[in-house]
Amino acid sequence: MIIGSPENAIKLLNDGGIIGYPTEAVFGLGCDPWNEKSVNRISNIKNRKKNKTFLLVGSNIDQLASLIDVDTISKEARSSWPGHVTWLMPARNDAPSWLIDKETGLIGIRVSDHPVINEICNKFQNPIISTSANISGDKNIKDKNIFISEFKNQVDYLVEGDLGNQDNPSIIINMITNKNIR
Repeated sequence: MIIGSPENAIKLLNDGGIIGYPTEAVFGLGCDPWNEKSVNRISNIKNRKKNKTFLLVGSNIDQLASLIDVDTISKEARSSWPGHVTWLMPARNDAPSWLIDKETGLIGIRVSDHPVINEICNKFQNPIISTSANISGDKNIKDKNIFISEFKNQVDYLVEGDLGNQDNPSIIINMITNKNIR
């Protein structure tokens, strides 16, 4: 595993690599969401069921336009961004199928205010997959050394940076029902 700057992670994302990075609360795993092999690789790393979709994080609403109709974003979602809230929204018909929940047709998206995430997404010019860096069902990782120990042979790159000041991963709200999922 290479450890370095957000800027140097972009080539790996473009080449299908898996990155680790600090979020507002825990370390996350990410990749290019349009690369199905990379998304499947994260599923394998996490030992997660293939039919369970991942959330995405971007640095601004414009980055989401190829995944959702940004004109339909609710006032509540807009007012919570940038921030620590993920919204489940209707996906565009042409969004990658592996990003869309098969039962609901929704996709989970967040616009972050974390400086490292924003730098990654701005330089990548797209959102990235955002999932907690852990084996499904295990505790979230908040310590860089534990992250390195757990994922040194599975993750290509760890972006340097500090965790934010949140205690838990993002809240998830269904935009259609306004129900809090997590």
